[in-house]
Amino acid sequence: MGKVSQLSKYIAVEFESREGVSKMLEYMVSGWTDFQGQDKEESTVLETANDQILEFIRKVAAKPVQEGNEEDGVIGSNVLTLLQKISDRINKQYDLTLNPYFKKKSITSDQDKKMVIQDITNLLILMDVLLMHHDIEELDESDNISKKIFLDGKIDQKPFGIKNFLVKTIGKFLVLANNNIIEYDNTELDAKLFEYKKQFFARVMFFVFNVSWLPKERTYKNTLVLNLLQSLELGDEADDYGDIMTQVLSYTQTVKNLNPSIVRECTMFHEYTLPQYLEWKQLEVKDRTFKPLGEVEEYHILFAKKLGFFTVDTIQSNGNSDIVRAGYPLVNGHFVWENVPMGDKTRKKVIYQ
Repeated sequence: MGKVSQLSKYIAVEFESREGVSKMLEYMVSGWTDFQGQDKEESTVLETANDQILEFIRKVAAKPVQEGNEEDGVIGSNVLTLLQKISDRINKQYDLTLNPYFKKKSITSDQDKKMVIQDITNLLILMDVLLMHHDIEELDESDNISKKIFLDGKIDQKPFGIKNFLVKTIGKFLVLANNNIIEYDNTELDAKLFEYKKQFFARVMFFVFNVSWLPKERTYKNTLVLNLLQSLELGDEADDYGDIMTQVLSYTQTVKNLNPSIVRECTMFHEYTLPQYLEWKQLEVKDRTFKPLGEVEEYHILFAKKLGFFTVDTIQSNGNSDIVRAGYPLVNGHFVWENVPMGDKTRKKVIYQ
């Protein structure tokens, strides 16, 4: 168990503060390999170290925030560094499976590793800490103005930014999770998994709707939302998502740095995107829209059972294509899987509409 056995010292009641969360994250990062061994115990242990960490973070998040705390900027900068380290470690774990997968260049290949509860809770820990510190600012002494620590950022930047985290890290998770989340065949564990999936969905949707997407980035936003629906499978009726959307909207009451369009984005999702997706999902395959590959336009979103939702960037004469979605390899500022055999240009593909 290594460092996991000492976790209780860092999540004791007397450390329930933002500074305590920062120190706990430092400890988690320093013992990352030990903490990642939990997935082997999930089938026999109902409460893992990740469960305890999430409970600790949420207790701290529920406490009133002291306005104007001079240490906020220091704590926020430290947390920003720690979230960078955690996201780097998560990305490296995903790459162990994804790099060989992408090298195969096969649109019919299965993933070599099932996604488990710990894969979701690793990301929930990161997102819960990000939510807790989302509004923290630090004073830029040269300009004598306060600046946000957690910026939307660019999709291809190396330092931690919310947009890059969504397109790169969450995107990779969704590539791996497509038709590939474990079923435990244990009532309690499956219920726990379902609850964590709902929490995951709500947090990702809030961050997706709370950043500003450039026109050229909308394919990433759209494939994130559709692959989130496809991979997590939280229900076949709009009512199944009611409490999740309530949770998303609740963040607009606690987070100050908001995208002015976030409520409209939530409304559009619940009244248009979600019903359209659920209606499409119920169609028999033969009743879906098909187009020959050679007639696919840049704005078309395609669907394949083994891939999920994606768009096509370039089609070569032999049908090999450069396909795009959040989570694909980063190539020259673009998340794209290059030169993937898709059949000849007459081969029909499912168009999502």
